Amino acid sequence: MTVAMHPTDDLRRIPMSWEDFLDHPETGEYYGGCLVIMPPATKKHQQIIKRLERLVDAVLPAGAEALQSLGWSPRGVQEHLIPDLTVFRDDSDDDVFADVPLLVVEVLSTNRRDDLVGKVQRYAAWGAPSYWIVDPRDHEVTTMRLVDGFYLETGRFASGQVVLAYGDVEVPVDIDALLA
Repeated sequence: MTVAMHPTDDLRRIPMSWEDFLDHPETGEYYGGCLVIMPPATKKHQQIIKRLERLVDAVLPAGAEALQSLGWSPRGVQEHLIPDLTVFRDDSDDDVFADVPLLVVEVLSTNRRDDLVGKVQRYAAWGAPSYWIVDPRDHEVTTMRLVDGFYLETGRFASGQVVLAYGDVEVPVDIDALLA
């Protein structure tokens, strides 16, 4: 296989078929006909995800689980994304999640455009009912709910004690401590 590299922001995009992606030894996301390889997450990025996962874990509904960096490739879709945090119900042993999660979360980093445009559109098309965007640079968290195939912003939080919600689940969060 011959590939051409298309750097965008800090991402490497390698055009390839879905079948080649499934056989490709490198890990990454696959969308738009490309393997997308991201730079490693920063320490702060990882700390935010870990703090948020603890808060989400404290109020998980029965039978649900929250995992960092779980691959998501819905059945019948030849794309593969890796949200920073996914809340889901699944008792399969599959390495990649194929059903609809309860919540997907992205912590913005250098690939902001992908998280704010491309992933928003894909997560909506794939039916994720709730999407949170955590923005360390602008010190805010945006929550969205899926309505008629599009995300409706349900909250934008820049500081203080707040309650972030997905479905009927409420997650108490200190925004300043989360983004410290």
